[in-house]
Amino acid sequence: MGILDLHVDSIIQQRLFRYDIRKKHRGGMRGQPLFWHADIPRMLEAEYSGACLGVHYWPVEREGGWQELKRQVAYLDRVAREDARVRRIMVSEDWEQAQAEGRLGLAPGVEGAHMLNARIERVAELKKMGVAYLTLTHFSANSAATPAMGRGGNDRDGLTTFGRRLVEELNRYGVVVDLAHVNDPGVLDACAASHSPVFCTHTGARGLYEHPRNISDAAIDAIAATGGVMGVIFAPGYLCGSWRATSEVALDHLDYFVERVGVEHVALGSDYDGWLPAILADHRDCRDVGKMVEGMRQRGYSAADIEKITEGNAQRVFSEVARLATEAPA
Repeated sequence: MGILDLHVDSIIQQRLFRYDIRKKHRGGMRGQPLFWHADIPRMLEAEYSGACLGVHYWPVEREGGWQELKRQVAYLDRVAREDARVRRIMVSEDWEQAQAEGRLGLAPGVEGAHMLNARIERVAELKKMGVAYLTLTHFSANSAATPAMGRGGNDRDGLTTFGRRLVEELNRYGVVVDLAHVNDPGVLDACAASHSPVFCTHTGARGLYEHPRNISDAAIDAIAATGGVMGVIFAPGYLCGSWRATSEVALDHLDYFVERVGVEHVALGSDYDGWLPAILADHRDCRDVGKMVEGMRQRGYSAADIEKITEGNAQRVFSEVARLATEAPA
């Protein structure tokens, strides 16, 4: 059993501060704010089998976003070429292959369709670059979607016409649609438009705590109806309003998802290194992900269910999205 974390943001630290993800960094304080949470040695120590590393750009649509996306993916490519501990994930089968080889599988997840600069043909390039998923919006409204919070955020506007086309194109090329950050109407629109399972990679349940970064019961149901998966975020402020809450609050949200739609639709999406004001108060870094696993055991989850939550469900979505893809002819 390993951990396939759906959202870790270490690449942005490299771009901003030249943070070397190949080097083992010391752990921070409990609830360590902002970053310094993850690197390759510590993820391996924590028995990660893989992670999706977020790719970011300032929340505006312009050509610089596309160029920055390519630079960040190229950095990950270089790491994988030079570090034998890493397998670069290009297709869904690579997740299991990396695990069989005892290597850490890493793939980029692009956090925000603003980086496409409204050019639908770039989905094909995302596929060629081995991008695991595209989040439809980050903290700003763009040509596709509206965020639940951030610049232009509201809980009124659904997907645009371009946004619906984008969902269809992502389906066609086998890039997973990610609905983290998307407002409720946009989530429902995307689930209705998608013929493949979707992700909400790092989130919580509004039914437990009303916060715009959490998703409604209707959104939970819609994501599950696609065969999709929700990753529980390790951000206590989003999950309960207190930045000093422990793994127990994340486990409460995990339980909520499971009780509503079943264990097959839940995963872990820590958002380590994601500039959170704090991570869970009993976590210093990614090596504390085991506290979530132990918490599941204490709450009565079977070994089979824990395996689904920690990596199996995410792998299933990647495989199913790839199977359903009908890639355009070259």
